[in-house]
Amino acid sequence: MQAKWRCFPLVVALILFALPAWAQQGGRVTMAADVGALWPYMTHPKARHFDEEVDFVFGGHIDYGISDHAGIQFGMLRSDQEVETGARDANTMTMQELYASFRWNFLLGIAQPYILLGPSYHIINLDPPLEDESVPGGMVGLGVNAILTDNISLGLNSRFTYIFTREFDSARLITCLATVGFSF
Repeated sequence: MQAKWRCFPLVVALILFALPAWAQQGGRVTMAADVGALWPYMTHPKARHFDEEVDFVFGGHIDYGISDHAGIQFGMLRSDQEVETGARDANTMTMQELYASFRWNFLLGIAQPYILLGPSYHIINLDPPLEDESVPGGMVGLGVNAILTDNISLGLNSRFTYIFTREFDSARLITCLATVGFSF
């Protein structure tokens, strides 16, 4: 009985590797869910200090494959966190990021490393006395997708975003995401 269970992972692996898997072929669309961590690095002139922590971020994106190597990615990410603005003061910061980026796949196959580059738009909601802000940004990222079947993929990516703000002295974000995608 134990011999059957030991062979089961080997059989599953052989079946998965035998399936054709080219996730971002030209004309294909992939819808994916994203979940991960956000490290904001921001300073605000109206706050004595602006201490933010690592935060949970979630969202989703759509990939459209222009060719086997090139594609366009559209997505949205959201995070909510408490930010310490003084010795005993806190503020709630809700951040939404809308982005469109160019995606270039380095290699095709079961593992697909890629690079992302593109503009983003950020909606930052803060409690008074700090003011809300809606501003553009720019993003660059690296990632890899593991193609499990012709339709299902798992991925990891890391992104750096610079936000062109009016109210903040500086605003930069580092995001690490895990993704689950479905291609059709």
